[in-house]
Amino acid sequence: MAQPPVRAVFFDIGNVLVRFDLTGLLKDFAWSAGCSPWRVARLVWSRRLVDDVESGRLSGPALHVLVHEQTGFAGDYDEFRRLWCGRFKLDERVAGVFRRLAKKAPAYLLSNTNPIHWEHIKKRYAFAREAKGAVLSFEAGARKPEKAIYAAAAALAGVDAAECLFVDDLAENVTGAQKAGMQARLFKTPARLEKDLAELGLF
Repeated sequence: MAQPPVRAVFFDIGNVLVRFDLTGLLKDFAWSAGCSPWRVARLVWSRRLVDDVESGRLSGPALHVLVHEQTGFAGDYDEFRRLWCGRFKLDERVAGVFRRLAKKAPAYLLSNTNPIHWEHIKKRYAFAREAKGAVLSFEAGARKPEKAIYAAAAALAGVDAAECLFVDDLAENVTGAQKAGMQARLFKTPARLEKDLAELGLF
């Protein structure tokens, strides 16, 4: 059975539109706190912590306090935010693809993220303003690949899930979108992304 035409496109943010240097982030906090990067890594890589931060259960100030308690980081909240947001780098080619797409079709963002990163992204990167809207895990109270966040995306676009295309760099998130009824593509390279969009008649 043929898939319906795509009426809304959703892009992941991290490692699609922007690169995120996690190793650099760990080193930055370790150097500032005077502790081992592994000590910071154990905290940051905690599944419970990631869930709480990206689902909106743990606020930025509360995360700051936790990092201080667990690592000895002594910087104030402004310093914490600076370090927390200091390792993003725009993928200019993908951002260009998104800009072109947004002129032809409703283009949205769908990301597991937190309020501090989102505020930074909105201020710094044009794609956040070019997007027709955004579904963010900390606002939705659900994270990819949970079905609820994909349902929230389709509802935001006002179309059926089958009319949505989702692009993400993680296979589990692509599979989650497909299970929720969306069309989805795994992001590998900007060139492959452009080819996928062209095959769907979006470029």
